[in-house]
Amino acid sequence: MFQNKVYEEGQIIEGIITSIKKYGAFFSFEGGYIGLLHISEISSNFVNNIHNFFKIGDTVRVVVKKVDNSTKFLSVSLKDLPIEENPYKDILPSKKVTSYLKEIDFSKLEKQLPLMIKKELEKEEKL
Repeated sequence: MFQNKVYEEGQIIEGIITSIKKYGAFFSFEGGYIGLLHISEISSNFVNNIHNFFKIGDTVRVVVKKVDNSTKFLSVSLKDLPIEENPYKDILPSKKVTSYLKEIDFSKLEKQLPLMIKKELEKEEKL
């Protein structure tokens, strides 16, 4: 019934959490799509433990950031939801963490993160 479902960037959709890792939550969406909510896309503030927010089986509204229709993979975000629809908008930053983070240069990590996530996903597929 939903075989021809196509998603677009910026679209707000609901998905079911199927797996939770320390770096993010994996979702199942209509039409056979799967997706990743990276921990950095939960809030603009630091999130230490993703397990404090979700459990497997939760239905969560997210906004689509990137779409790969050939693999049916979505990158999604919570922090980009309209503020009135974001249940995690009130996450407060830790003063200890934010002062520490200001001293770190994350530019190299930012460039390598997509490759790191891809490698982790490939490892999981082999299991």
